[in-house]
Amino acid sequence: MALLDEKNLAAEAAKRARYRVRHVGTKLNEAEAGELEALAAKRKQTHAELIRGLILAEVERDKAGAQPSPEMIEATACRLLVTYALRPVATGQTMTEKAFDDLVAEIKQRKVRVARDRLEEYTARPATRRG
Repeated sequence: MALLDEKNLAAEAAKRARYRVRHVGTKLNEAEAGELEALAAKRKQTHAELIRGLILAEVERDKAGAQPSPEMIEATACRLLVTYALRPVATGQTMTEKAFDDLVAEIKQRKVRVARDRLEEYTARPATRRG
């Protein structure tokens, strides 16, 4: 059996592809370096482990697209509740307890999607028109 046949070469190439050989770096001022030191110590990581984790988390976050914060999701739920519950009250209609509970259940199901849609609309606008 040859040591350098195509199967062995392909396996070695795949193995080498997993090695971390690419350096990525930046410069920090003294205050930033101190903050990095403190964060790394707090998380019990080396600088390299911390920075690598942060970079990979950002790459994954970018792949997932804009994600609304929990606060935005809950604010959206409150807005939906007020919007959909206020109309019947404002027009003099009554809302049964069951109708209100159904409304709350519907909002729980839709709040994340609605918040994500609002965030996408917001980020699609030019920066001069945001606000």
